[in-house]
Amino acid sequence: MGPGRRIPRPPATKPSMPEAPADAGDTPTQILKAAGDLVALSGQIRECKVCNASGSIVSGTGSPRAPVMLLKAFPSAADLESGGAFTDEADALTKAFEALGIPIGWTYGTTAARVAAADDTQEAIAHGVGHLVVEIEAVGPRVIVAFGPEASNALSQLNGRCGLEVPDPLPAAELVRVRTDLHVLVTEPLPEGVTNKEAKRRLWRDLQIVPSILAE
Repeated sequence: MGPGRRIPRPPATKPSMPEAPADAGDTPTQILKAAGDLVALSGQIRECKVCNASGSIVSGTGSPRAPVMLLKAFPSAADLESGGAFTDEADALTKAFEALGIPIGWTYGTTAARVAAADDTQEAIAHGVGHLVVEIEAVGPRVIVAFGPEASNALSQLNGRCGLEVPDPLPAAELVRVRTDLHVLVTEPLPEGVTNKEAKRRLWRDLQIVPSILAE
């Protein structure tokens, strides 16, 4: 089995989970509106000269109304080729969430910046946070899992927007409430979190916190 494919064993006691997203208060109208907002955002990103400088854009992937949002700082080469976030990490993260009793269909994955990591990484992230806040409001997650300090920094830049109170820096490996309806969990950066042995252990430890907030 290749790197990034293995995860630790499931916890001995399977966590209790909430109803599926579509049955947890979202009406068909809300879901359709979220999907429409995300399509409109994708069009804005496509028209953005900074985001589309290379001729390739990366859109968020997953349920348009998901209780779990996954956020990494930059798209990978595979993301840029496929046009969707988390292309490289999808298999490993799917196995991890399913081991926790969380279907991958309950997640939405995106990137803080829409261009590949380069020398001017902070400018790329600063430009991308305007798109990110639109995604957060459309998807309405209960928890955002931020992979690494650069993704964490992107969230900190949202402090004061849409009622968000985001500390800078965000502490790692613990749930932080940033709004009455939203928590953030900062964990290992990618791809190390699904390829490096010790980082995978820390990521798995952190992800086991997620069911507790979903079960509220």
